[in-house]
This record gives sequence, structure tokens and C-alpha cells, in this order.
Amino acid sequence: MNLSSPLPPPSAEALLAAARSVPDQRLARIELSGKRYFVKRPEAHASLRWRLQKGEPKRAFAREVALIHAFAAKGAAVPAILAEEAGCVILADHGPNLADLLGSGRADPELLQAAGAALAHLHALGLTHGRPSLRDICWDGARLTFLDLEAGARLDAAPRDQARDVYLLLHSAFVQERPGEQTARTILCGYRSAAPLAQWQAAQRLARQLWWLEVLAAPGKWLRKWRGKTQGCEFAAVGATRALILSA
Repeated sequence: MNLSSPLPPPSAEALLAAARSVPDQRLARIELSGKRYFVKRPEAHASLRWRLQKGEPKRAFAREVALIHAFAAKGAAVPAILAEEAGCVILADHGPNLADLLGSGRADPELLQAAGAALAHLHALGLTHGRPSLRDICWDGARLTFLDLEAGARLDAAPRDQARDVYLLLHSAFVQERPGEQTARTILCGYRSAAPLAQWQAAQRLARQLWWLEVLAAPGKWLRKWRGKTQGCEFAAVGATRALILSA
């Protein structure tokens, strides 16, 4: 008989000490007491374009940490911050993301519907993620968690902000190389089952207003098609996402 008890979780001090021993990069993994944790630091933008799009790295990082705390206080499914110091936080491991689960055939329709419903629940709290994608949602076998609250995340979200969340999550599903449309439809089914009608109508309004985005994406779509790259095309996903939202 094995009478050994599980190891106690490491202290915040132990986690931070381990974090200081890994390379100074945006995201690093550490293991303590048999469990995995993630070290997150400000991003180092490689170009002026990313700096303009995402903002000054240290300020953007501080904003994200503050948002994680604020979202958690409202009951949102965001990463647990286990320890922090200036320019560094230690996050719990919340399992693989949905993109990886889909790629390995481990994301069933029930889980995808749950992801759509989870976004609706986030919106019901008056929040918006800002840029949700399948890579920003993790599943640990019991709970879905939203990662990476960036510039578009809001504590006082307007209907248009939340509609943009719906569009971006479905767009990321269409970009999946397998099987994008069915994945998007299943997620949408979950969202609509949990979202109020007014919020769904806001998503359809936004899709109608984004006709110009489909026009802008057309050259990239046809260039990819000419090159024989029809799978995982983010340009083609623009029109496919609009069509799905408007037809649902």
C-alpha cells in the first residue's frame, strides 16, 4: 500500500526563484513538485509594426496582469496567477489549447460547444476578451480557460466589442486546416445556446458591416488559391465567417 501523500504546492517564493533561472523570454515553462507552470514576461517586439499594434511592451504587460486580476474577481475563467513580481508572473498550467486538441483529434463536438458557451458566459459578465482564438482557450479536462488578454480586452464591454469576439473566434476556427467549417458551426451552436438574442443580433450586425473586409481580403484569397494553398487560409476565412454568422 502506498501511503505517501501528494507533494504540497510550491510557494510563491519557490516559483519566482525557479522563474529567475530560465531564459528571459515572453513565455517559459518550469516544473516544480511534479507540476508544470508558465513564466510570462513582457513581449519583445521585433518590429515597429508590432509595437504600434500591441503597444509599449511593459505597459501592455502591466495592463494584461491587471486585467487578469480584474476578470478573475468577476468570476471569469482566466489563468490563475500564482506568483508575481515586477515584469514577471507565474501562471498555472490549464492544459492544452483547443487548436492543439483539434490538430490531434482530441476535441469532440461537446467540448467545442462548451467553448462557444464559455465565451457567452464571459460576455454575460460584461467582459470581452478582445482577440479570442482557438489557441487562446485551454482545456484541462474539467475547465476551459481564456488566455492572453490583450489590447482589445474590456471590463465594460459594449455589444460591438463582444460581437467582435464572436467573429474572431469563429474566424480562427475556419483557419484550422481540419475541419474548419464544422468546428466553427459547432462553436457557434454553443455560443447561441448560452447568449441572449440581443447579443447574437449584435454579432450579425457586425458581420453585415464588415462587407468591406471581405473585399480587402479577396486578393490574398485568390493569390493563395492560385498557389494551391486552399487550407488554413485566413483571407478565405473572412468571407466564410461572415457567411456563417449571417446565415445562422
